[in-house]
Amino acid sequence: MGIKTFLASLMMLITIVAMCSPLYLVWLGLTMSGSALVRIGLIVVGLILCRLFKPISNLFDKDFKWF
Repeated sequence: MGIKTFLASLMMLITIVAMCSPLYLVWLGLTMSGSALVRIGLIVVGLILCRLFKPISNLFDKDFKWF
């Protein structure tokens, strides 16, 4: 495996993580058991990241206003 293939694979993994992490944070905040402040914080951070990265708009190739 060459260095170009390695870097391309690494960039692909970073892109997948950047697209999935906001949705995971919202899901984790809704389903985990623990402190209410931590859960609210996870949901808020996840929604802010969803607003920045727009993972659902990128997946469906349609410009949704919030996601």
